[in-house]
Amino acid sequence: MSVALLLVLASSSASAAPGNGFGSARLVSGSPDFTSCIEGGGDCQSDFFSFLTESMVEQGFTMQDHAVATSPLTHRRKGWIAGGSLATFPFGPPPENLSGKEENTQFSPVFPRLLGGYVAADGGRQKAIGVSFTPPVPVQGASALALGVNGALSRGGAEAPRQGIEADLSFVRAKAPIAATEDQVADRDSFDNPDNLDPQQFDEVCGEDVDSGAGGCLDTFTLLNVSVRAVQSWHVGRGFTPYVKAGVTVVDEWLYIKYDDTTWGVFAIQPSVHAGSGWNAGEHMFLSLGASAALRQANQSEAGTIGLFTTFEGAAAWAF
Repeated sequence: MSVALLLVLASSSASAAPGNGFGSARLVSGSPDFTSCIEGGGDCQSDFFSFLTESMVEQGFTMQDHAVATSPLTHRRKGWIAGGSLATFPFGPPPENLSGKEENTQFSPVFPRLLGGYVAADGGRQKAIGVSFTPPVPVQGASALALGVNGALSRGGAEAPRQGIEADLSFVRAKAPIAATEDQVADRDSFDNPDNLDPQQFDEVCGEDVDSGAGGCLDTFTLLNVSVRAVQSWHVGRGFTPYVKAGVTVVDEWLYIKYDDTTWGVFAIQPSVHAGSGWNAGEHMFLSLGASAALRQANQSEAGTIGLFTTFEGAAAWAF
């Protein structure tokens, strides 16, 4: 099933050539006003696609599902589990596009999830299935619907080291005035390229979104990512379970910009590492804290250098 899904993702992404090499954003559909930049080669094309790719993949990394509370490799209670988790969005100011306009990506400092699952144990082997959900509750004009399914297989005793694998399927559809707000259109003369925002076009296309209280054109960011990880964890007493993980994610993301009716996509293979600790605080309560880092390719960086996307994660759950 997972192999078939990967083939579908790859074939759907092959219809449009990458804008700046494999793993870069590309124009999927539409005709933006700055076509001469993205098709002209040189610094303008490279800088634009690097900026767009970094913005999309960085946000998507925080939104990916990552099983901790429902994995027997980190949570050593069996039975039904329910709780929630938080992952941090990038720290620092929001990115600026080539015109000097800030992208509206920081509506919340964290991405929340509700979670549930079941862990079964048979001797020295364990297996688990989990789900996660974020309801599309508006926050400062932005909302996100997230659905995740995860599973894990492991071996090892209750107080012994455990090894195993985890897999996640993440779907997110987020709506927000990412490209332009009403205030930014009114202040367009302060940008390097004010012609990129036409007030008349904005009113015609985005007027109903402004009237609804969103504050600007409601753009749509969508991801469908598949992750697989190898995991090692230890029991160190007092209920603590430190863990390390290494994995890879198939990244498939799209960004629809309502203002100019364009769709942009990213398809990438993303290695990642994760570390942290779970804590069985009593008979039922589980807490965890950790960090994750993923490879940032040179063409996924405005600076044009290899680096890391990072996020910090926390979870709390109750085992029944």
